[in-house]
Amino acid sequence: MNTMVGEIIKSHQVDVVFFDMDHTILDIDCSVSWKNFLVDIGMAPEEDRSKADHYWDLYCKGKTPIDEFVDFQYREFIGRKPQEMLDLSRRHFDECIAKYIYPQAQQVLDYYREKNIPTVLVTGTNRYIAQPIIEAMRITALLPTEPEIIDGVFTGGYIKPFLLKQGKIFSAQQYCEKLGITMGRAAFYADSINDLEMLECVGFPVVVNPGEKLRQIAKERHWPIGKWLR
Repeated sequence: MNTMVGEIIKSHQVDVVFFDMDHTILDIDCSVSWKNFLVDIGMAPEEDRSKADHYWDLYCKGKTPIDEFVDFQYREFIGRKPQEMLDLSRRHFDECIAKYIYPQAQQVLDYYREKNIPTVLVTGTNRYIAQPIIEAMRITALLPTEPEIIDGVFTGGYIKPFLLKQGKIFSAQQYCEKLGITMGRAAFYADSINDLEMLECVGFPVVVNPGEKLRQIAKERHWPIGKWLR
């Protein structure tokens, strides 16, 4: 068991634990994987592979053009029913995602569950792509970006906020309010500089597999830094 988890629980009363998804609990970016999967099964054109990589590069630089990205990422959802896309997403998980789960992430999640502390996946990925992940990893709750559904089918849009930076904080704060706690009673595991503001908002930030910029900030602030391997 990762000792830093025990130290947090032993030293403080943590009431909820939030987790980022891509490159935190998974050694992969689900948005890129999803597009590659759609290309592989003939639902998306070949050029979408390079476009997906382009948006991932922008994300890493903290420059995601949200509406443009949603138009690209949700294009294959338009006009389809939720169950159809959820079934497809479960296939995507089985074929493309399950093997990328960090074993340490699962151990940490299991540890908190055994302590009866809620675990929450908070992600910019939409609900239907992320749902199989929380089911497989036995995560308590999912705070995703919500795709828009009208008359039982996807429109290709989303319900604001998009869960990136301030959107994640807003959603996490609402969840804490429902529990009757503040963000100061929460922990958050994340890998990306895009999550710096939320790491600053919680009482117990934990950095996992960070890039150099976030690693340096974590060192300066004496935040726990984990290295998870697959």
